[in-house]
Amino acid sequence: MSQPVLLVEDHGPVRLFTLNRPESLNALNQELMAAMRQALEEAAADDQVGAVVLTGAGRAFSAGADLGFFAKMAAQGDQAARERFTGLEGPRAIANFPKPMIAAVNGPAVGWGLTVSLMCDLRLASQEAYFLAGFVKIGVTPEFGSTFLLPAIVGLGRAMDMVLTARKVPAMEALDMGLLTRVTPEDQLVPAALELAAHLANMPRTAMGMTKALMRHGAEASLEHVLDYEMRCFRTAMASPEHKAAVEGMLEAIKARKG
Repeated sequence: MSQPVLLVEDHGPVRLFTLNRPESLNALNQELMAAMRQALEEAAADDQVGAVVLTGAGRAFSAGADLGFFAKMAAQGDQAARERFTGLEGPRAIANFPKPMIAAVNGPAVGWGLTVSLMCDLRLASQEAYFLAGFVKIGVTPEFGSTFLLPAIVGLGRAMDMVLTARKVPAMEALDMGLLTRVTPEDQLVPAALELAAHLANMPRTAMGMTKALMRHGAEASLEHVLDYEMRCFRTAMASPEHKAAVEGMLEAIKARKG
């Protein structure tokens, strides 16, 4: 019996997704993308899930798209297959996921391995990881929203350097440029990501979901649109029972400290 291409397991309020094609360095194919879309839909609908961590099985996070499939499409001139593979349902499913999502980059993150990590809200990496935007090397262009996200995260100059030179960016350099939140030894990576995700999952859920949406919206919109959207979300959050409980808890803590 073949192994699933995506492993899904729960750690309290955190759901761990593991890309599970280690024999191909977790390269993306249509089966894996379909599995991710379904898993994200299920996690979004499950009230027990407060955050998601994404990592890879074996020695790589992801080596990018499956080059064998690319070669087959090129040899056959299969435009219909190209259009199916490049549909926007997959990128949109990740971009619109309403809960915090953390990439735990355990090894090489090449092509799609880089760009899917950019879709995550936070990125941790092991000391052995590196990032490579190798699109031009195989005659294609960046995808998965990376021409917006990479400059937004590291700045246009650094993004140009990564994309045009297609060079390896080691984990410590990625940390210095702001691409990563933290670098850990390999054996501490997933535990660190799960701990961080649990911290996020235990925050008030309504405020967390709206804050994530606001931050994305703010990066993409004008100030005037941001001001209006912010206040509408703020009013909604103020009316939530989570807000009421959090404020009461903080006031009680202040009162206790004052004795």
